[in-house]
Amino acid sequence: MQTILHFLRQDWIHSLGWTLLHSLWQHALIAISCALVLAFTRHVSSNTRYLIALASLVLSALISAITFYQYQQASTQIILRPAQKTNAMTSFADENFSSVVQLINGHINSLVVIWLVGFLVYSLKTLLEYRYCQQLKNSHIIATPKQWQTIFTTLVDKVGARTDVTLRISTFATSPCVIGHFKPVVLLPLGVLMGMNQQQIEMILLHEIAHVRRNDYLLGFLQTTIKILFFFNPSLRWISNQIDKEREHACDDIAVAISKNPILFANTLKEFATMQFNQKTAMNITGNKLLLSRITRLFGSKAQATKSKYGLLASVLILLSGLIITLCANANPTSDKKISLNVADVPVQEALFEVNKKCGSNETLAANANEKITLVLEDISCQQAIGLLKDFAEGAAKEVTKE
Repeated sequence: MQTILHFLRQDWIHSLGWTLLHSLWQHALIAISCALVLAFTRHVSSNTRYLIALASLVLSALISAITFYQYQQASTQIILRPAQKTNAMTSFADENFSSVVQLINGHINSLVVIWLVGFLVYSLKTLLEYRYCQQLKNSHIIATPKQWQTIFTTLVDKVGARTDVTLRISTFATSPCVIGHFKPVVLLPLGVLMGMNQQQIEMILLHEIAHVRRNDYLLGFLQTTIKILFFFNPSLRWISNQIDKEREHACDDIAVAISKNPILFANTLKEFATMQFNQKTAMNITGNKLLLSRITRLFGSKAQATKSKYGLLASVLILLSGLIITLCANANPTSDKKISLNVADVPVQEALFEVNKKCGSNETLAANANEKITLVLEDISCQQAIGLLKDFAEGAAKEVTKE
């Protein structure tokens, strides 16, 4: 892995490492904001709650992208003046903060290596799952009875989904699911076709067709990509879980709205769960607790129709939280392109420390290199700046030795 890092610029590694660290508190604040908004919008439609959670996920990724950009494009001007007398506690705090930053900078490469390993593992897992789905879509398929082709076409029209979606009967699949976005396919297990009555099967198909109408497969791909990038982040995973939950609720609502029979849908969920499928179902009803919550929700307080003011309020709150986080995302970003030095009568060690922070490097001088330096340079590379400071320190050390 260290070999791979040699192909990346040090400032990219530095920016990525700090971006990953900052994502922990940034995404946590967004998750808290999301939780508060969801708590105040319990009686709005599931689709609105889904959009709130999805906006939080996208905002999390956007904030991290902005943080990375800030590290890459931040000001590189270094201005140092002779130290003034400061409060002892303030000086102690600054020294400790600088020590922590320097410690992290010293291990930033290792941090990125660990992230890269996790990223590759989760990426491979996702690719294998995608390949399995493609195989499932094209193998072990039997001819769909004409009766069910007609029923499926009617249900697609009722839901208002795209007309190019097709129905396939699988002898291998163990749960209904939607595969693909450009050529969507609804897979119906043969066991469901043989084990449920027509009304129950239509309920399941309505739920799956609702996924097609909502473009959930495409949005799910975006969700998965962000989850892979931040696989280590518990706050982002919580947001993702809320998306999964509200997505299923929204499809439930569409199925119930079209059938106008919540009791039948609840019984279908119960019957489907008792079939004891081994794999995780596309409808997410293998867990008894989740099944109970979905059934009781159908008979709880009826969700109010979505009003524009709720969506506007949620969007404003989330965007404001994102703006605050963006303004707060400042941890001495650095760049490895060009820097400007304006140093006046300060120890060379202090000057090198500031250059290290700006360049993402970890260069050191001899412990006794305490000579003061005055220097003004414009648009100089990090390597040149470090070289000049080292040359000055070595030259000063030789002068002391001669004396």
